[in-house]
Amino acid sequence: MDAYSLDLGSAIIDQFDDLTREKVDYAADPARWAAERAKMHIWSKQREVMESIRDNRRTVVRACHSSGKSHIASTAACWWLDSHPPGEAFVLSTAPTAPQVRAILWRTIGRIHRSAGLPGRCNQTEWHMPTADGQGEELVGIGRKPSEHSEGAFQGIHARYVLVILDEAQGVPDVLWHATESIASNNKARILAIGNPDVTSGPYVDACKSELWNEIHIGYKHTPAATGEPVPEEVADGLISQEWAHDRKIAWGEDSALYQSKVLGEIPKGDIDPWRVISEEDAAKCRYKDTDYEDDPEAVRIGGIDVGGGGDRTVIVERVGIAVGRIASFSDRDPMKTVGNLVHHIEEWGLSKVRIDVAGIGWGVAGRLREVLKERHSKCVVQYVNFANKSGQPKRFLNVRAEAWWNGRELSRTKAWSLAGLDDDAIAELTMPRYEVVDSSGKVKIEKKDDIRERLGRSPDIADALLLAFFDGTGNAEAPDPREAYRNADLQRPTSQYSHFGGPPIPGLPIAIPTSLGGRLTR
Repeated sequence: MDAYSLDLGSAIIDQFDDLTREKVDYAADPARWAAERAKMHIWSKQREVMESIRDNRRTVVRACHSSGKSHIASTAACWWLDSHPPGEAFVLSTAPTAPQVRAILWRTIGRIHRSAGLPGRCNQTEWHMPTADGQGEELVGIGRKPSEHSEGAFQGIHARYVLVILDEAQGVPDVLWHATESIASNNKARILAIGNPDVTSGPYVDACKSELWNEIHIGYKHTPAATGEPVPEEVADGLISQEWAHDRKIAWGEDSALYQSKVLGEIPKGDIDPWRVISEEDAAKCRYKDTDYEDDPEAVRIGGIDVGGGGDRTVIVERVGIAVGRIASFSDRDPMKTVGNLVHHIEEWGLSKVRIDVAGIGWGVAGRLREVLKERHSKCVVQYVNFANKSGQPKRFLNVRAEAWWNGRELSRTKAWSLAGLDDDAIAELTMPRYEVVDSSGKVKIEKKDDIRERLGRSPDIADALLLAFFDGTGNAEAPDPREAYRNADLQRPTSQYSHFGGPPIPGLPIAIPTSLGGRLTR
């Protein structure tokens, strides 16, 4: 058979396939669309999500880590636009941060679009298709950026078949949930809210418990690693593994909110451990991304340093404004090499101040660090903090360590810092320590580091360095002008509510000005 015959045969087969596809109602069979049009394998729970979108106006998915939730949301977006009549369908997606919109959902949408040869053109956040008359193109899909996160940003979108996707839905602001309902108001419209249940309240949790939503649960126990469901190797490689689930059980503990949400896909119980200094729920709410200070030369840039002895790791954490910045760790038995590493990061990050715990080996490292920075004519100030010392509020805290940890508790409870720069293991360090009240006056004591290490499996060095970066001895986060944190406070009226930082209350905040500082601000 000659080449011409082969080419002719292939063309006939392709034409036949095109005619066949035109007769298939892919809108009614998303699994078939995935197999035939996208040439991909979707496993049972992913198929359940797509079929729920077909059958229900509202679908909410609470899924464990690495369960393919963003991938199936991207697949659903492509299926929706490709299977409905041109010009009659529209996809709108949002997520808590710009990287989640572009680099996760729409990056995958773009890959599927290219590999399946879907119509139109797709970029980082938009999909355009040719108009019915072939004279131009129209927008059929869009991912909204965080700067556009307002109810008005969703207005003006109309189509017969609208699919709204809330990716990482647990972090999507309330206002967008309300706006979503306004857009998806006709009978053909659909809403998919998909995320990891690492919060215990809010619209995502409400949806999971509401009869108005069809809830789909994807925990580790539902995944191929646990059920043995056959999937291609490349699919299995992207999903949660048995080894990872087992490791997290040891590292986080079965009773931790992290394990419940990230592995089991369950909404954490609010009363897991009331004696945690920083609750996992409060820490999760602080994992928002704050971009106000990223390119601001006036932003406060401070480092917190926890020195490791005997070969343990030394950690330096960068603070930029109210956000956690870069984190570096290194281990060396030679304290002078440790100093050299610290100097490198201080200069590279442009820190104006570093706070270092000087208990134990930290004293010698801090002294030499100050000398070296002075020799190099650095403007960075080295501030000594001794966690073992007596607190400036001795009736409230056993020592400076307890005061610093309680400051972190207040920052978490009031969402006054951004913890988006921390990974799950660092969050586990921050939320593992427990406290106790040691006397009738309410004095707070934090459990010993050895006890934390025994339960956590490692020392909470990142957490300690982070707390140093955000601690200035007043129980409140440091501002460029220290008075800024208390600008609207009523300095003459004593507080009537209980606070570990007693004094005049700050309107709108559940904390008060430290008594000693309040007097200075009125002078």
